[in-house]
Amino acid sequence: MTRHRFVNEGAGVFAALVLAGCGSTPSELGSEVRPGAEPPSASVRAPLAVSKTFTKKVYVHLMPWFESNTTSGNGSWGIHWTMANKNPNVVDGTGKRQIASHYYPLIGPYGSGDKDVIEYQLLLMKYAGVDGVLIDWPGTLNCVDYPKNKQNAEALINKTAAVGLEFAIVYEDNNLSLASGYGCSVPDKHAAARNDMIYMRDNYFSRGNYIRINNAPLLLDFGPQTFKSPGDWSNIFSPLSTKPTFLTLWYQNGDAGANAQGEYPWIYSDFTTGLQNFYNNRPLGVKFGVAYPGFNTFYTAGGWGGPTWTLPYNGTSTFGQTMDMAKNSGVNWIQLATWNDYGEGTMIEPTREFGYGFLTTLQQKLGVPYGQGQLELIAKLYEQRKQYAGDGSKQNQLNEAFNYFVALQPDKAATILGGGTTNPPPTPPNPTVTNSGFESGMTGWNTWSPNGTAGAAFTETYNGGYNSANHLTHYSPGAFETWTYQIVNGIPNGNYRVRAWVRKGGDFGFSRLQAKTCASCTPAVTNLGTYSAWTQLETPTIAVTAGYLEFGLHTQATSGSSFVHLDDVQLIRQ
Repeated sequence: MTRHRFVNEGAGVFAALVLAGCGSTPSELGSEVRPGAEPPSASVRAPLAVSKTFTKKVYVHLMPWFESNTTSGNGSWGIHWTMANKNPNVVDGTGKRQIASHYYPLIGPYGSGDKDVIEYQLLLMKYAGVDGVLIDWPGTLNCVDYPKNKQNAEALINKTAAVGLEFAIVYEDNNLSLASGYGCSVPDKHAAARNDMIYMRDNYFSRGNYIRINNAPLLLDFGPQTFKSPGDWSNIFSPLSTKPTFLTLWYQNGDAGANAQGEYPWIYSDFTTGLQNFYNNRPLGVKFGVAYPGFNTFYTAGGWGGPTWTLPYNGTSTFGQTMDMAKNSGVNWIQLATWNDYGEGTMIEPTREFGYGFLTTLQQKLGVPYGQGQLELIAKLYEQRKQYAGDGSKQNQLNEAFNYFVALQPDKAATILGGGTTNPPPTPPNPTVTNSGFESGMTGWNTWSPNGTAGAAFTETYNGGYNSANHLTHYSPGAFETWTYQIVNGIPNGNYRVRAWVRKGGDFGFSRLQAKTCASCTPAVTNLGTYSAWTQLETPTIAVTAGYLEFGLHTQATSGSSFVHLDDVQLIRQ
């Protein structure tokens, strides 16, 4: 399987982990009062559930393993921001820190135990339509960064009920095997796992907002990887009078035998083929679905080992596609993979590269009566938490804004946050794309080629357009490279995406939908896969700051007999 709790075993990395983890103690379970603020008052409002047209349960998988230089306890950045060779203290001209990911959190790299971050993340989940959090949990072993990860997990758990979200544990049984590589002694792995079960029973399972399925607490395992026989799990669950509803990764419940009630799928290189096979051909008592945005690890660039295959994001289309598959599969529970695994590029929380796109897509798919305006307002709460960190009076006002958020009164929260509104003025209409469906030939479109093969770009009716006769084609009997594009000038500054319908077959050096804000600027790119039927794709969000946008289809073919069709191009203002 592809999702690693992955730690390089090199000596330098091990030392960093020891510094981050040793000496950490578990947080006490209970409510916390923000420093500088008064205790909660009678104005606290009970959380209300967000209404949705899609009523089956949707949970999100979260990693609590990130540390900033202010949360780590030793002034260093955590290993999941640095891997083996990155230094977040290096900041570029745009304000981005150097982190071990191809993608960058909208709020910057953070500590998972930061109360303001937790508040921000949980409120975003709520307003996106998420019902609960599946927390990647390291166990109770006092080894390297495990205690700090557990402490972070419990800080988040302690806030879930106040927001109105459920939670459950994803157990990392593999941590008991990895521990010896970090110099931690685990003489009896079964006893250690039993201790983990006792801890979960006493501290998590009895909570009112712990997820229960079939009248038992839900427990997922990322594997099994250490315990591979039914007897192992019978031993591990022996302290529990009520056995959990236990799910393994897909096709692995035989490792637990009758102790497992079902499975959940994950991200894999066979993409939709594997998912469809699981949905169609894997009868299970409890069966989860999965939706994810793509897959693009930083392991090699970060000096670690790990998978190098990728799955394209296609803007937010891969996320939308896998979400639709899960919704249509008949499962009763869907896991979003993941909220924040930056090392593998599976995060759906807001980033510079994708903006709020994954969450707004989720809102649309679930039929949530909220949009990006509310998500941005939650980000404003986070910004003011940091801006007024030492101002107790202001923090009390922000506590009241939080109370309004959980009570589904974001307009009142907006008033407290100062001038914000959840009903902003209407967004100007999307700019018009000239001849967007190519019904007037190449009118409005330009073609460029570095090698005299611009003739590979033309319009035709072959096989029909998406919803009309014509479409653009890139094709030649021989090798070619051509860029078919349109330029718009004078559009309002703001964030845009290019959306279009495509079909593609054959082999290419590359074929991509792209947009850029000047002729020499680096483009925002979505690489095309192979699509036998018309498929809608979009570019990542691109910020227009000078009223100029150049967009279209750029294709390079190293041999003949390959084709791309493009139709119904749109500019979408965010």
